[in-house]
Amino acid sequence: MREISSEKIFFEVKNLIRKASFFLPKEILKKISDFKKKEKKTSTKKFLEILEENAEIARKKEIPICQDTGTAVFFVEIGHEVFCKKPISEILENATRESYRENFLRNSICNDPVFDRKNTRNNLPAVFHLEQVRGKKLKISFLAKGGGAENKSILQMLSPDNAEKKIITLITEAAKNAGAAACPPFLVGIGIGGNFDTVSVLAKKAILRSVNSKNANSKFAKLEEKIFTEIKKLKIGPGGLGGENFLLGVNIEFLPCHIASLPVAVNFQCHAARFYSVEI
Repeated sequence: MREISSEKIFFEVKNLIRKASFFLPKEILKKISDFKKKEKKTSTKKFLEILEENAEIARKKEIPICQDTGTAVFFVEIGHEVFCKKPISEILENATRESYRENFLRNSICNDPVFDRKNTRNNLPAVFHLEQVRGKKLKISFLAKGGGAENKSILQMLSPDNAEKKIITLITEAAKNAGAAACPPFLVGIGIGGNFDTVSVLAKKAILRSVNSKNANSKFAKLEEKIFTEIKKLKIGPGGLGGENFLLGVNIEFLPCHIASLPVAVNFQCHAARFYSVEI
């Protein structure tokens, strides 16, 4: 067994949240820069320049990239030989509380979704997806999930006949309906299969994949390409200003499913794509 101290995990997660909140990933910045070079429309090019300037200010001054500092979402892979004296979820919540306080990040969680809606004032509870894997390592991925793009996400239980066509139509229509409200340039995370419980988690997990990656399964990689092509035809443009340069990527994660089912979920991620991972 390998023991990892709760203090070590606490420190690493606090830093992970800070990094995600202030520093846009390099591959996202590269995509925005590439879009700007391709863009001919003056207003759209200016919008992309503003995104670059905003990211640079956030980096230099260490202030939030976006005022919506998001729901704290964690994907955790725990090696089967890893031992910690405290529950991992407890450590992550403590780190979230402290990092949001120390870095002056907006608290965005309300205690009651319907009747009260008072701010919890510590951005808790966080959301955890824990998976036990083989080995002696602990991998923690953090995603600060803002409300704008999240609100445009969908989940549908389709019938499995003519599956590929239905999936492409559903996701393209979801992107069309999302439009400017999902803060493009955006990334499209797609979950296919599993069941009602798991498919939305797959869609969110897909967001954590590199925007330059392809699905390891050649058939699903081809489906990613087809969906990318169809969404691009919508010409939503950065900020909804029109144009083809607004799609950061289309990532699919899939699982086996029931013979009578075809669960599909779509989770949008805006240009403030704040996700980082650490392996301990």
